[in-house]
Amino acid sequence: MTVRPSPPVRLVATDLDGTFLDADGQVSDLNAKAVHAAAERGVRMVFATGRPARWLDVLEPLVPVHPYVIASNGAVHYDIFTERVTTAHQVPTADTAAVVEDLERALPGLLFALEYVDGWGRLSGFPLQGDFAEATVEADDMGELLRAGQAIKLLVLSLGTETVTLMRLVEPIVAGRLDVTFSFVRDSGLLELSAPGVSKGSALRDLMAELGLEASQLAAFGDMPNDLSMLELAGHPFAMDNAHPLLLERGFGRARPHHDSGVGHAMLELLGLPD
Repeated sequence: MTVRPSPPVRLVATDLDGTFLDADGQVSDLNAKAVHAAAERGVRMVFATGRPARWLDVLEPLVPVHPYVIASNGAVHYDIFTERVTTAHQVPTADTAAVVEDLERALPGLLFALEYVDGWGRLSGFPLQGDFAEATVEADDMGELLRAGQAIKLLVLSLGTETVTLMRLVEPIVAGRLDVTFSFVRDSGLLELSAPGVSKGSALRDLMAELGLEASQLAAFGDMPNDLSMLELAGHPFAMDNAHPLLLERGFGRARPHHDSGVGHAMLELLGLPD
């Protein structure tokens, strides 16, 4: 891979899971080296993730370089240095309630939860497993969940429908009232719905305007459909070799797999430094 950016890259944005983090969900030595090397040269980092702010402990080793953090697929800007949410985009209450009602009618058996700025809430049946544990709010009614906090994401789970198939079923029912995406694929599909127009790309565009940077000065890395908006924005977009086919077919640049420190290798090449 030969990279000759002009003008030089001044901002690097990367997803976390399946992209910047290794197979164990940790920051590899090479990726950490690349971030510090970039900081020494005045190149800023943005970690843009579908994770909520409360799941960002993995970035603690990189706090000294004070990276920007976009969480919850662009709904939240998070200052990792002060551990404070600085911006949050709430899903529209009436439209979210209507979307849930329409989905329940059209696709019986779906399960629902809400991501709040601080914590999360679930309707009965949404499983407590993996990262979803100790819900802040539990209710039998979506209206009650929506009133319980500042909701920034609606989660839609199907225990019997694969992720891509579920998205094809759900999108026409949502009909643009919320933005629909997903960040991983499994047999029990999980979709993530944000306020209209809210995405990693929209949050990154706002940050670049604030910093006075152009798309040609941005490099971005991702592996899943929720990364598409920021890859489309970047002058130097990279899909990981382990990326979802929806990204690989777009003709973006390619980076080594996440388990081989693909972001770090590409960043060091962008900086003109050896691995």
